[in-house]
Amino acid sequence: MISRETWQRLLLWNRVKAGGLSVRLTDRFILIGIGATIGFLAALGNAAFRTSMDFFFHLFFHEIGGRLGIEYGKRHPLVFILPVLGAAISGILVVKFKENAKGYGLPRVLLALLKRGGLIRKRVILLNLLLPTMVIGSGGSAGREGPIASLGAAIGSSVGQFIKANPNRMKVLVAAGAGAAIAAAFDAPIAGMMFALEIILLGNFDIEHFPPLVVSVGTAVAVTEALYGREVTFHLPKFSIVTPWIEIPLYALLGLFIGVCGVLFIRLYFTVEDFFEKINIPFYGKLLLGALLTGLLGILFPQVLGNGYKFVEESLNGYYPFYLMGALAIAKMVATSLTIGSGNPGGLFAPGFFIGAMLAGFFGGLLGFVMPAHLAQPGAYASVGIGAFIAATYHAPLTAIFLLFEMTKDYTIVLPALFSCITASILAEWLFPYTLDTYALYRIGIEVHHGREKEILEELKVKDAMSLDYDKVWEGMNLAQLRDYFGRLAKHTDLFVVDKDGRLVGVIPFNVLKSAIFSGEDLDEILLARDIAVDPPVVKEDETLAEAMEKIGKKKIDHLPVVDDEGKLVGMLSRKCVVDAYNKEAMRRRGETH
Repeated sequence: MISRETWQRLLLWNRVKAGGLSVRLTDRFILIGIGATIGFLAALGNAAFRTSMDFFFHLFFHEIGGRLGIEYGKRHPLVFILPVLGAAISGILVVKFKENAKGYGLPRVLLALLKRGGLIRKRVILLNLLLPTMVIGSGGSAGREGPIASLGAAIGSSVGQFIKANPNRMKVLVAAGAGAAIAAAFDAPIAGMMFALEIILLGNFDIEHFPPLVVSVGTAVAVTEALYGREVTFHLPKFSIVTPWIEIPLYALLGLFIGVCGVLFIRLYFTVEDFFEKINIPFYGKLLLGALLTGLLGILFPQVLGNGYKFVEESLNGYYPFYLMGALAIAKMVATSLTIGSGNPGGLFAPGFFIGAMLAGFFGGLLGFVMPAHLAQPGAYASVGIGAFIAATYHAPLTAIFLLFEMTKDYTIVLPALFSCITASILAEWLFPYTLDTYALYRIGIEVHHGREKEILEELKVKDAMSLDYDKVWEGMNLAQLRDYFGRLAKHTDLFVVDKDGRLVGVIPFNVLKSAIFSGEDLDEILLARDIAVDPPVVKEDETLAEAMEKIGKKKIDHLPVVDDEGKLVGMLSRKCVVDAYNKEAMRRRGETH
């Protein structure tokens, strides 16, 4: 096994001599090796996850449920016992490791990237192998994809910690781990890479990120195919677009419908989560209550229990009438919100597949009343709905499109998926600017925006950019003195006014001073600086540049005074200061990636 010290020496050795020429050997080649390592480990993690989930499903539905006469997907008055039993057992560890195990875990990965430099505890690997699989295997309405992505991210972070990667590179390794895990789970390398770029890195990526990502997802898929062979997640019915000028607008209309439903699901999920946060019972009791309510709903709609892949497949092949598909979509929304919103661990991707398929099938059934049969096939619309709902709830249309294509291995689905996924994503983002991941962070005070500019500005502080070169005048200076100071000494258009103790009194913008000077009245000895100073927005040294830029934008001013806790003037922040600090940090980060 290669030691940590060896890795560090390899990372530092980046120059070789060849033929008298100095050839720069960047650590990009080493990153490719690290990416392959992460992909290999992520594939093994996915295999372990599958084995664990199969074990618990067999334990609960075959061993325990079989003795009670319970059959998965069939109505039975005692089926509620299984998810409660699963929550009761898994809940022991969920309570003990609450901050690393409860509920939907993918936002915790983003939190680690945004606030902890990508550092994720190694215990997350084991927790994600054990707890979500127990919840899903016992009938909890949750998915495997979120936990698998979290597991892969933890693997990437562990490798990064082992080689002591810097925070910027650590983010790439975490994303590579998450993307590789998703790629292994679905036998979908392109979708895994898009997942890493769109959802984990929030769209903030450089060309330098691609080599480790590509190698990681490629290795993960290669290892997974060696273990299980090539797999198709969902088998689609044969369909084709016969009348494009009619059918394409219908798929775009489906996207609009799914976009609205996606926003409603996000709202419902967090409303249920708030309900469980507010009820005054122990956390363990909340886990059991969520599982019990899910199980009771499963008595009426047994299809909502577990990850529901079997029933998604049935919906694609026209097994259900359209009105039942509508009911199942609503029931799955409620069941998933109850399971995960109460704190039981699990993912939201698989429920999204189920909900999207059922909603789209319902949509296709409704079209059957006004359209010819070949233009209103519920199974065809259900196929596209799988991706559209993911696009709506994660604002990640590329991930959804490639995932749908690679899961089904059917090229004919790409064109309708393009229109449905794009329209669903655009409308959902217009109606509600947050995703299932980013809204979870917003609720704890972390505003997440796509774009590297916003990311850098949120990390830099005012003290990193402020200038000590500003114009300061005493509040007792009269207009004549101000005119003289401005004409001979001032370097900026705004004069900061302070009292005798150095506390900020206000700011005199150039237009205010000009109005006083040319007012036509003899005010040179009468009008003092404090009389014409205006109250400006102020910033403190520990505020972020993103917050400061919002103040600059709202007030449309050029210079912000920087004050300490006592109100004393300590610096000045201008747009130029912010731009200079941003460029310096961006260049530093670019240098770190080479």
